[in-house]
Parts: sequence; structure tokens; C-alpha cells
Amino acid sequence: MQTLAPLRPDASLDSPHPRPHSSVDGDVEYLYHALLKRGRLFVAIVAGVVSLVAVGTLLQPKSYTTTVQLLAGHSDAASGPSDAPGTALPVLNALVLQSGIQSAETLAALADQRDIATTVIGQLGLHATPKELLGRVSVHPVVNTALLNLNVSWNSPERSAQIANAFASAFVDSERDFVRSEAVAALGFLSKSLPSAQADMRRTASRLAQFQSAHGYIDASAHEQSAAAHADQVNQQIDQLNVDASESTALLKSVNGQMASLSSTIDSARQVGQNPVSTDLQAKLADVNTQLAEAEQKYTPAHPAVIALRQQQKALLAQIAAQPAAIVSQTTVAPNPVYQSLQQQAATYEARIQGDRGQVRALEAQRRAERPAMRAMPQEAVSFSILQEEAKRAANVYSALTQKYNDALIAKTTAISDILIVQAADADSAVRRPSLLTNLAVAVVLGLLLGLAVVYALDFIERRRASRDYATLLGLPVIARIPAIDRRKQQMLPWVQSMTVEAFLHLCVVLRLGRTRRLQTIAVLSSHRGEGKSTVAYQLAKGLATLEPGVLLIDGDLRQPTLHEKSGLTNEKGLIDVLDGTADLEDVIQPVAPGLDLLSSKTQTVNPVVLLQSGLSEVLATLRETYNTIIVDSPPLGAFSDGLVIAAQADASLFVVAADQMVEDSARRAVGQLSLLGIDNVLGIVVNKDSVAGNEYDEYYAAANRALAPGTA
Repeated sequence: MQTLAPLRPDASLDSPHPRPHSSVDGDVEYLYHALLKRGRLFVAIVAGVVSLVAVGTLLQPKSYTTTVQLLAGHSDAASGPSDAPGTALPVLNALVLQSGIQSAETLAALADQRDIATTVIGQLGLHATPKELLGRVSVHPVVNTALLNLNVSWNSPERSAQIANAFASAFVDSERDFVRSEAVAALGFLSKSLPSAQADMRRTASRLAQFQSAHGYIDASAHEQSAAAHADQVNQQIDQLNVDASESTALLKSVNGQMASLSSTIDSARQVGQNPVSTDLQAKLADVNTQLAEAEQKYTPAHPAVIALRQQQKALLAQIAAQPAAIVSQTTVAPNPVYQSLQQQAATYEARIQGDRGQVRALEAQRRAERPAMRAMPQEAVSFSILQEEAKRAANVYSALTQKYNDALIAKTTAISDILIVQAADADSAVRRPSLLTNLAVAVVLGLLLGLAVVYALDFIERRRASRDYATLLGLPVIARIPAIDRRKQQMLPWVQSMTVEAFLHLCVVLRLGRTRRLQTIAVLSSHRGEGKSTVAYQLAKGLATLEPGVLLIDGDLRQPTLHEKSGLTNEKGLIDVLDGTADLEDVIQPVAPGLDLLSSKTQTVNPVVLLQSGLSEVLATLRETYNTIIVDSPPLGAFSDGLVIAAQADASLFVVAADQMVEDSARRAVGQLSLLGIDNVLGIVVNKDSVAGNEYDEYYAAANRALAPGTA
């Protein structure tokens, strides 16, 4: 006989045993046992995720990213005005000085221009649109530095480096064009003015030479020369101011044209955040999935509630697919530095125009006041002075225009850009994406997390299913829970078997002490085959024989008997022989163990129900005189009516359900049949193959091992 383990004081038939250790340790042990139970599934999930990621990485087109490092601003930006580059164009000097203080973030925003992308496409002959090229180019400022990293991703490292270097050069040239815009505008105006000034100079020199040849006039008196020199100086100043005013007017027109094509502000920074609408829809989808799972457990797939929840699920999935995953949550707008510089140029030009015009008006008034004195001179001297003045004035205008043209040409050639290439892109240093090693490392981590989540979820579902409220479901109390035995865990098998014997012993105690009247005949019932009814009957008989010898186990399943196999006995004669009168009881009863006998059923018969109805009551009456307790194993109630006949003849009945395979409808119909026939002797439910109890015994085993480990109290 197997040694019985004592019943724990804190044991409960209907609720889990309290844990003596902390909840954190319990959760860890719970997850550990779940991994032991589903280790192969866990390994398969991890391997599957890693394999999928590896295959996806190998099949995904490769891209190579190269980087050009740029320096934003001039090295002398911190120096004073005396160190600024000097040209004959003061507005150009101011623009160059101001451009040196632009932030790296502003320049990074300016790099995202279609004009630069169009230039690079034309230079390299790329088969891409400016939008597609800009989608593969990114410019990021290095935090707390003036450095910019220009990254380009392409399908070959050589092409990626070539595009990165070309884009950086075009970016530098674009910034240089902004700086030298004043010089370019001045060159355009001076190129148109120089030919007419040169022709005017030649015409006035020719007229002066003709006058001198005709009149033999070489020079005037000292007084005339002084007056003429003063008048010449005034006229020269007027002409110089008119040239300056005309130049400023042309430059002002050019600057206004550039300002009209630019925006006064730029987006200096953008913050991208998660779409709140998508997050809200995901939360609603999770609620609908939970409700759908509960509805599918309660109802059939054709139930209106299940159909409505599925339609809500499809609608939410469609809405989530239509929403972008991320949106621009905040955009920081900053003044456009180029637009501000052009505004400063325009204000300077307008001031210069107004100043030049005011000086011209003052000098013209002075010249009008001096003309009467000039008229008093001899006519030839006056004519000579006028011709000489016109010739000098034309020569001065041409010289001034030539000097300004040379200054503008030098300014255009030596213009300094805000951007400097520090390190060019190199194909050998290209970063390959996707990286197989990186993706495999991430896949291992994700696979482990997914495997743990799936194992935990499956075990949770199993525990939840196993811990169903059988009392509410069938209207009967749960009087015992028989743990599920996992024979794959060989080291735990003795402990679980001991706990199983304890559970059956507890059931025996309940049957002996839980009723005021003596229960001599007990029928063991179930709704369908495979729920462990015969095993429960056999183990219950062994337990009762331990408490009080004189127990008889009857195999009432006349169709598919199994108790003789569990007992290791023959089935040559049995209950069928007694019922049809071909044998006596003493001839067919076989001893199993001390205090326990077996009455097998023999072979199958044609009509078991007729035999049971005709003679079972007399057989039980005779056996009650000899045995203290009689346990009758019956066929499933869902398939045959034999069990109803046996339950009606017994003093009490036990209804066995298997936690891992109970069919709720079948179990409710079986209990309903008993109630319909007035069979009210069902004591309660015996939950067999209970995984909840099994897990508790696993924890019991683990706690016992900890107690026996060296160094523990």
C-alpha cells in the first residue's frame, strides 16, 4: 500500500493554497514552471523570430550610408569688426560678418532645399526626383558644437559617397551665393553702365581736342583756371553721387526681387511625436479584443454579440491603418537669416540713395549760384572751360565705374561661405544597413520577450480555464480537486503522486464525515469518456479501504470495462454473469488488496440497460450485507443511460469533470438528466486533472527542495 502524505493545515478544496514567500518570488517561480512546461514552445518562438529576422535581413535591399562632416560659421566669427573682411562694398562686409553667427540648426534646416537637390541630380545624372533624393539625405547638427553631419543612403557605397560629396559642395556653393549676392548684382549693373560711360568719355575728349585745334586755345588765366577748377570739382561730385545713386537703385531693385522669392521665417526645429488618435484607437481595439475573447468563450461565433464585436474590431483596424504612426507635434519657427540680411541691405541702399540725392541737390544749388560769374568770363575761356570740364567729368565717371567693377569682381571671386567641409565622405567608411549582426541581436532579445509573453499568456489562460467556477456552472459544490500528473517531470513525480493520494484521502474523509447518514453505495459518474472517472473510482476505493476495510469496487461499465486492467486482474467472469444468473457473487469477486475487492463486468453484452434494471438492486442489497462501502463505476451519462440506472440505485453519486477537457454543454445536460429523473443524491463535483492544483504542488515541491538544500534553515 502506498504511503499517504498528511493533509496540510492550510489546504482548501476550492481555492489555491497561500504562498509562504513574497509575490515577486512567486511570480518568478510561476514563470519558471511555465517555461519548464512549455520549454519547446519557448525555444521554437525564439528560433522562429531569429530566423524570420535573419531571412528578412538577407532579403531586404542593402543601403550604404556615408557622412560628410561640415563646420558651420567662420573661424573668425568671434573676432571684432577690425578683423572682418574688407571690400569696397560695405553691405557685403556686413552680410559676411552676420552670416558667421548663424546657428548649426538653422543651416541644417536650409540644407533641405530642392534647388540643391536639383543641382546634384544634374551634376551626377541621377535617375531620381529632388523629393526622392532629399528623402535619402539627412543633415543633423552635432549637439553643443558647430559641426553638421550630412548623411546620404544609397544602394552602393561608392555612389553614396559621390552623392554626399556633391551635395556638400552644392550646399557650400549655395551658401556662398547668398553671401556674394550684392557683388553679383553690382556686376550686372556695372556691366551695362561701362560701355556708355566709355563712349561719353571719348566723345567729350574729341570735342575738347577739336576746340583747341580750331581756336589755338591752350589754357586760361589763373583766375579762370581757379573758377573752372572749382566748378569742375562740383560737377565731379555731382556725377559721382549720381553714379552712386543709380548703382544703389539697381542694387535695391535686385535685393527686393530676392526678398520677394524668400520667406521671412524658416522651420528651425521639428518635434515628431506619436499620433494621439492612433494611440486612442489602439486602446479601444485592446478593449474590443478583450470583450471579443470573453464573448467567444460564452457564445457561439454566430451570436449577435460576437458578430458586433468582430465588426467593431475590423472598423478599428481600418481606422488605425488610415492614421499615420507619428505626427509633427511642434514646429519651432525662426527668422530667416538670409531674409534679414537682405532687409538690412535694402535699408542701407535706401539710406544711400536718399543721402546721395540730398548732396546732389545741394551741389546743384551751388553750381547755379556760380554760373553768373562764369558767364562774365571771356566767351572762349568759358567754352574751353566747359569742354574741359565735360571731358574730365566723363573720364572720372568711367574711372569710377571701372574701379567699382573691379571691386565687385574681387568680392564675387573671394566670397566666403558659411559652410566649410571638414571631412569628405569615403566609400570605405560607409555604414551598411540593415546590419545582420545588429538585427540578430535585437531579434534574440525580442524573441526572448515574445516567448516569455506567449508562455506566460498560455499558462495564464490554462490556469484561468482550470479555475472556472464549477459550482456556479453545474449548480453543485466542488468537494475535491485531483491534480494533473505530468509524467515528463520524473523528479517531481513522487511528490505529485503523494499529493494525489492526499487529495483522494481528503475526498474519502469528506465522504465519511460530511454526511449525517451512512453512504454505503456510491456511484461515480461523468458526462463523457476520458475525464478520468474510472481512475477516480479506483483510487477512491483504495483510499476508503485504507480508512475502513471492507470496500468493494464494481465495474458498472458493461460496454468498455477498464477496472480489471487497473487492478491487474482478469475479466473472465463478472457482473454480467451475476445479473443473468449464470454465476454467484462469491465466484466472480476478486481480491485486489487487503480490505479491497473487485467485481469486474466481464465481456460486453447486447442490452446492458435491461440487465441493470432487472437485477442491480438485488445484487447491491446482497453486497450491502457483506461490505461496508461499495463503489460503482458507471458509463458516461452523455452517451448511455446505464449511468442513470446505477445512480438511481446508489446511496450517493460523485460527478467527475476533467479540468482540461470538460465540455460545458455536455456536463450541464448530464446534471439536468439526473435532476429531471429525480436523482438528487449527487454529493458534488470532483475536478480531475486540475492544473491549478498541479502548479501548487510544483511550488510545494520547489519549497521542499529549498528546505532540503544545504545551508538553508
